[in-house]
Amino acid sequence: MHASLDEREGWLWDEDRGTKKGNWYSEELGAKSNGSSALYQELYDLDPTAVRQIDPRNLRRVIRALEVYYSTSRHFPQLRKKKPPGFDTLTIGLTTERGELYQRIDSRVDYMVERGFVQEVRDLINREYSPSLSSMSSVGDREIGHFLNGEMVLTEAVQRIKFETHCFARRQYAWFRLDDQRIHWLDVGGKVGSAQ
Repeated sequence: MHASLDEREGWLWDEDRGTKKGNWYSEELGAKSNGSSALYQELYDLDPTAVRQIDPRNLRRVIRALEVYYSTSRHFPQLRKKKPPGFDTLTIGLTTERGELYQRIDSRVDYMVERGFVQEVRDLINREYSPSLSSMSSVGDREIGHFLNGEMVLTEAVQRIKFETHCFARRQYAWFRLDDQRIHWLDVGGKVGSAQ
């Protein structure tokens, strides 16, 4: 692969494929300071079908569609079409009674904090990973970031992590339904079964 960097634009060109791979973090920051309309227009010029499915105010999705186009030369909606795999699959789901699940979540959060989770997030921030990055917006990182910024005390941050993780678990039960016959459910309490 022959690559060259166009420093003026911040793009890495793959000369063999004739595609450019961007410094998307810089691109996102530039869009935030200049507005997202330029990126949306670029996406419109490259992939008019994608813009019909993306809100112009959703900068993250606009950037993702541009990333997909520049790295694959394919249109975003093409890649989102689901095709069955060319092989048999087995989907396994883990489940348990809701109260036990919440206890397990709470114990896991406590264990993570005891084992250095706060220091891990502090180290990332010290390495200039901004709390505003999407990679730092996951449950846990976000709340510990608020604690480190003095916006809440540690006990409040830990309780917030537990609450948000409980909410996430409830959403997973909506996404992966217990009555979905494609999923073979295993009860983590020891009982083995499939959806009713």
